[in-house]
Amino acid sequence: MRTFILWLFGLHFIFLAYLNNVYLAGLPVRSFLILLAGGLVLLLDSSVVARLRPVNVIYALLAILGLVVSLTNNVGVGGIISGEMRLLQSYLLLMVAYFILEQYGFRVLAFVLLSLALPSALIGILQGLGVHVAWEFHAILQEMQNKEISDEMRTQMAEVLDRPPGLTLYAIPQTYMLLSAMALMLYWVIKNPADQRTQWLGGLGCVILAGGIFASETRSAMGAALLMPALVYLRLFPARVIPLAGVAVLLGAMAYLLLPGNADVDSRLINLDDASAAGRSTLYKYGIELFWQKPWGYGFEFNTVEYAVEYFVNERNLFDYGPLEKAQYIVPVHNSILNLMHTYGFSGLLLLVYYLYRLIKGSWYRLAIIIATLVNSVFHNAGILSNDLFMDMVIAVMLYEIHREQPTA
Repeated sequence: MRTFILWLFGLHFIFLAYLNNVYLAGLPVRSFLILLAGGLVLLLDSSVVARLRPVNVIYALLAILGLVVSLTNNVGVGGIISGEMRLLQSYLLLMVAYFILEQYGFRVLAFVLLSLALPSALIGILQGLGVHVAWEFHAILQEMQNKEISDEMRTQMAEVLDRPPGLTLYAIPQTYMLLSAMALMLYWVIKNPADQRTQWLGGLGCVILAGGIFASETRSAMGAALLMPALVYLRLFPARVIPLAGVAVLLGAMAYLLLPGNADVDSRLINLDDASAAGRSTLYKYGIELFWQKPWGYGFEFNTVEYAVEYFVNERNLFDYGPLEKAQYIVPVHNSILNLMHTYGFSGLLLLVYYLYRLIKGSWYRLAIIIATLVNSVFHNAGILSNDLFMDMVIAVMLYEIHREQPTA
């Protein structure tokens, strides 16, 4: 049975990573797979639930809080069910990943994610270099999916859809997967600091994953991809990293200054005043005042884009918005923490802080991984406790490690 659960979990990750828009009876196939895997784990070893501290308490409180806030705001039954299902899938993914860690250890779980992430990163790099066949691989996977991206989503993500996505649906899910894979790769490096082979393979893996992230041209993910290994390697090997980092910065500066026509370098990499950056400042201003207007939250499936029409017509806004500040009518807030606060209110933020505190629990490298993750997620809609299912796999590793560190009775 445990072998079947492992294969089921791996199949779930294939759909999560590559075939996210394959639907059956109105739900993603990955949802059915994780529900089945979770049910089998409970049948085989229900005691695993008792070892998932503090996940049980956090998710139970979020489920209750989300229900109460949603009912208070007259959210429909469909919206409540959808919100609770998202929480359930995240919880089951954590539970199944934790079960696999107990049964097979870290290497098997890491292999599941890395075996999907590394090929996608390599394809993304080739796409960024303009290799046509790499885009054909992506097109083949898209043809296998039976739910098209809606016109509304295409409008919201017009620029994102043109960036190299590797083998994922589009560039943003690619960065989430690759960052989580990098976290597991660094876990492997941290646990084997004296093994030269591990260090070289880990370093090579991080370079490939970072290459895929840079190919996606997603600035927050690029920053996280630099920060996460930098914090880890600087702590483990300061005598090697500091000189190498200095040389790399010097060479990069020289290359930029000497590069012919450097003004043509992709503006997303060097320009923080483009439409994307300017739009985010508007979105954050809008998101903050939405929270300020209703600090107890709006409930599940709150849509900031739809709400903006009514909100600004009634002139209830606290901040001034210029005539060109229209991002709030086009795209969601793009901040996972604000999304959490919009759904659950200030209580959601408190639960997130407590959750992160329990996950870090005095570990410098868990802190480094979480900081880098937040660097990315505060600029996007998914994050910890906000439907970042790839990061849930990393959190399962953290929980497993914390449980093993506890003294046995």
